[in-house]
Amino acid sequence: MSNELGKLVDRGDIDGALLAARGLTPERVRELLFSGDGFMTNSAPYGEFISRWHTSLTSAYLRAEAADWFAQAYLTEIADVPGAEQTGAAMSTESKKGVIRYLAESIGGRDVEDWATSPERPITQQQLGGWKAVAQQLREITLP
Repeated sequence: MSNELGKLVDRGDIDGALLAARGLTPERVRELLFSGDGFMTNSAPYGEFISRWHTSLTSAYLRAEAADWFAQAYLTEIADVPGAEQTGAAMSTESKKGVIRYLAESIGGRDVEDWATSPERPITQQQLGGWKAVAQQLREITLP
């Protein structure tokens, strides 16, 4: 699969490329996607693939990691895609907002509370109170 992903994108088979990328880390997708030089000839399908792949990720953490790996591509490898800088900036900032929102929900919800109510009490009530305070602070952040 060394160059298959890039070849699929070069052919315009974005759906096939999305299937081939399923389960791969963002780092591996970037490595495979840009291992050839097709993006230098026609970067439009690369922009479409990245955008659709990023949108398909269900984990806030994974979207943020993917944005870290790909937002910069809109300034370099695929800078000629129309609206590239705006797309890269939106990918980067929106994914970070998603992580902040997810953390606020996760920390302020059952994820941490269950550890404080477990019979073995791996987290004390005092620690739980601290985590709830962090969750509240995250909820109060005004995101640009």
